[in-house]
Amino acid sequence: MGQEITAALHDLEPEGNPHINIPPVQKDKVPEGIALLGRAAINNVRQLFRLPSLLKDAVPALGRLAQTASKDDVTMPAVPGRVPQTRFNKKVSAHRVVAGTRFELDQVKAIKQSVDGTTINDAILGICAGGIRCYLDYHGELPEESLTAMAPISVRSDEEKGDAGNQVSAMIVRLRTDIEDDAERLAAIREASRESKELTNAVGARLMTDYTQFVPSATAGLASRLATRLAANSSRPMMNCVITNVPGPQIPLYSAGARMVDMYGMGPVIDGLGLGLFLPVLSYCGGVTVGVTSCREMMPDPERFMACIEESFEDLRNATIS
Repeated sequence: MGQEITAALHDLEPEGNPHINIPPVQKDKVPEGIALLGRAAINNVRQLFRLPSLLKDAVPALGRLAQTASKDDVTMPAVPGRVPQTRFNKKVSAHRVVAGTRFELDQVKAIKQSVDGTTINDAILGICAGGIRCYLDYHGELPEESLTAMAPISVRSDEEKGDAGNQVSAMIVRLRTDIEDDAERLAAIREASRESKELTNAVGARLMTDYTQFVPSATAGLASRLATRLAANSSRPMMNCVITNVPGPQIPLYSAGARMVDMYGMGPVIDGLGLGLFLPVLSYCGGVTVGVTSCREMMPDPERFMACIEESFEDLRNATIS
């Protein structure tokens, strides 16, 4: 969604195209309260007709999940007792810190090609994992267990590209911060990512997203607040951070004649749910930017964190590229 907004707000040439003929927009009449209630009632009835189809898909999906989870080469990524508590899983204050750094996309691709079966996303996870490990080790807080990240994934089909709104699910992946060697950690992340994809594909990311449409907004809000409160009081969170990799355009974009130099992202941070540390990763015009959004109490030294990310990139590049 963010990339679509960016594309809509920018031009492909410095001069732009001021002579585009845009047809006039026919505004709908603002509906009155009774009309809104009627539309809501009709939509709710339509949703009920979709429920049997989702239930029919859910039964075999649960069977596939159980079968996949029972494989010897698949490990559940987020099990209570396995995800360690860190400074990023505590109460979030009202104060934010934001920082970012940039790498060459070709260098990230070279890291990816150094380990068979590794994807760009795996390489990104490897860079971020090494940076988080370096930062916690600097503060003397590196857990022995592997940290775990939530990685949002798009469930938008090819036919839905260009539609407004977000259609996103997520997978949970172990960052293997328990491994000191950079090359070994990348190979382990590749395996952890494969396991997480198998589990996500077994259920179907789109199926999980569709089910949320049947939860009333008031119930969803109460459940979210309850889950956040329980997670904040738990000594074992479900995840430690969020890392999202969003591919962007590889051609220059312009706004009012000025070229966009780089794109850096920001993300929400929430108490307890592993959202005290959000790393948005964006690619644009031959570069990859790694940003960070956190809380000032959790990360009083964002410059140190970004130095750790840069150190992780250099170490991983030296360990994998001959």
